[in-house]
Parts: sequence; C-alpha cells; structure tokens
Amino acid sequence: MKLAAAIGLSGEGTRPGVIQLTFHDPSDTPVAVLEATDIRITGGVLWNHVEHGLIACFACGAWKHRGRYYPAMSIAGACCLAFGIARDALVSEPMSLFSVTGTTLRANGVAIAEFDEKQDLWHGLIRPITWQTMRIVSAAAASALADTSRPVILNPWDYPADALPSAISSSK
Repeated sequence: MKLAAAIGLSGEGTRPGVIQLTFHDPSDTPVAVLEATDIRITGGVLWNHVEHGLIACFACGAWKHRGRYYPAMSIAGACCLAFGIARDALVSEPMSLFSVTGTTLRANGVAIAEFDEKQDLWHGLIRPITWQTMRIVSAAAASALADTSRPVILNPWDYPADALPSAISSSK
C-alpha cells in the first residue's frame, strides 16, 4: 500500500508520545505534515486545542487544509481512538495507523466508519453506532482519558454483544 509505505506503518520518524497527521495529494504523495498528541474530529472538522486550532474541514469530497484540498489523510504513530469525556472515555487498543480516504475511516487498513457530510455524522461500518465526535490520541496520552481502575478497551473490529448499551454508544 503506497500510503502505508510513505508514512511507515509503525509511525517511525515521529517523536515518542506524538502522532503524525499527514495530508496526501491525489497521487497519494504525502504533502503536509503536522505533529500533535491529540487530534479531535467533530463531524467533518479536524482540530487540536493546543498546537494547531482548526486543522481541516471536509468539503467537496476532500479535506481542506490551509486552502488546499486533499483526498486522503493519515494519522500514524502509536495512537488510540477515543469516544466520550475525560476519565469516562471508551479508548481503543493502540493502533499504528488511522487513515481517511474521502469519507472512509480506517484503522490499520480496515474500514470502520463512513462520514455522512449531509448529516455531519460518522456511521460505524462494523459496529452499529453513529457519532459526531471522536479523538485520536497518542497511546501515551490515552491513559489520561480512561479511569484505570475500570478500563474498557474498545476494539474497532469486534462488536461486544454482551456489552452494556452505554459501552457501545458514543453519545454520552
């Protein structure tokens, strides 16, 4: 996969505890790169509350970043997908790569969600959930989001048939 080779699936080259957000042009070439510990996604808006502010927004079938449109972006490094509020969040197991091509969100290459621009919502492809907000955080920062006395690790590929409704709903 050209995308994975371009950025390195292991997130090599990034500083420890930092994830790398990369925008890719139509030929899948990495063009713009940002580093952060936390990328927030609210509908079709990517932002970071500390270093970057507004990063990109989804428009016309692509991600608009600093006046240019990119069909794909990736977030590499040891990172986790998180839903919910601090200390009561659902946090995924660490992944090495999250990517979005058009409207499809992938975790380590597996499609897990689709963005609906008209509704400004994400729809799970494997889990039957819909959500508006999520975060992709460095694995090092993920421990601050979950109560370590009762960890709930979210695996984007498994549907927890016996989980409580609050454990599979992202609308907290």
